[in-house]
Amino acid sequence: MTAKRSITRRALAAAAFAVSLGSLSAVPVGLAGGAHASDSVQTAIDLDDPTKPSEFGRLLPSTPIAPARHVRALRRSHEQIPASVPWGDGQRKTIADFLTTTNTRGFVVLHRGRLVTEWYDDHTGPTTKLASWSVAKSMAGLLTGQAIAEGRLTLNTRVVTILPWLRVENPADGDPRFNTITVRHLLDMTSGIDAAEGYQVDPLEDPSAALSMLTGTYLMLVHPDMHSYALSHRRMVFDPGTRGEYASYNTQLLSMVLSKVFGTDYITAFVNRLWRPAGAQHAATWNLDHGGGIAKAFCCLNATARDFARLGLLAAEAGGPGSRVSRAWLDRILTPQPTPLGGWPYSTQFWHVPGDQHGKRANDVSAIGVFGQYIYVNPRTQTVIVKLSDHGIEQDEALTFRAMRSMARSWRH
Repeated sequence: MTAKRSITRRALAAAAFAVSLGSLSAVPVGLAGGAHASDSVQTAIDLDDPTKPSEFGRLLPSTPIAPARHVRALRRSHEQIPASVPWGDGQRKTIADFLTTTNTRGFVVLHRGRLVTEWYDDHTGPTTKLASWSVAKSMAGLLTGQAIAEGRLTLNTRVVTILPWLRVENPADGDPRFNTITVRHLLDMTSGIDAAEGYQVDPLEDPSAALSMLTGTYLMLVHPDMHSYALSHRRMVFDPGTRGEYASYNTQLLSMVLSKVFGTDYITAFVNRLWRPAGAQHAATWNLDHGGGIAKAFCCLNATARDFARLGLLAAEAGGPGSRVSRAWLDRILTPQPTPLGGWPYSTQFWHVPGDQHGKRANDVSAIGVFGQYIYVNPRTQTVIVKLSDHGIEQDEALTFRAMRSMARSWRH
């Protein structure tokens, strides 16, 4: 993550308009790689409030995801979270102030699998689906661990070995260095692919910035064909593995690799391997590039706060009986890699709080989404905290991470 950036809601409205155009121009095709969890595809465009990040998923085609048949109960705990949290420079915020000033819509705290507290704003409740944004990336990190444990690939497997149609044969089509990108590079955001994030632009205030919406993550968000997008993004900005640079395309490409090695579409793999084992209680959706297409895996899971928390438990309880996340894979997630991203330690599609040392196993990590979405996981204290928000772009992330860490450290043992 980079430092706080500002963006007006008018910029988000511009992106929403672009999404609506991309969605309306999409031509539905048959389900690729097998049926999703449900074959029914939603393609309706809803522009009631395109500037609300938590509901942005309604603008894109999506496929519904059914609740798990065996729901994991979240029994109530008699514990309480602290009355206040640290908020920089020796200051503290009350929990109520923390939640309201960071524009929280849903907030859930679990300890040892029990529900300690949950809070919602006036327009949200336990059954409200909210957008994950980049929190969804961490699901790809968990699935990669399963694929490696099953011998389907390794960290050193080259992307073009799994997806040979992406191999650069002609320099006019891309950079030959693309052929050396491995699963490790995608997993830790060190691939060097030229696909910039570009969140800082406001095309309505600066019309010249509108061109940025034709590249990188903006384009990927609205693009109706991820395979076509992949073919057009094989240029490089640095040698793979030499440094870290956050780019959502790494996750999208990783999801395509996973779909291939699992022999099914990405959403079905997610449902069978994470969603159902987590015991999800409510229906969800995942946005697609077009009706009947493939998942926009870098961003677009829409689910309830409680079910995001259940997904967090998969990591918090790694290595336990029936776990879908191995102890070895959890160790990798908890160990920052040598290449930080914008000053933030990072590993396996999860973020570490600034200050964590690379190569030294930490006690906590978080999935983080751009407008204040979090699944914080502390396996040591068996804490999972979900926060879904309509906050600013990358705003108060380090402060929020440390606030959640203080909650996780408050339990008596």
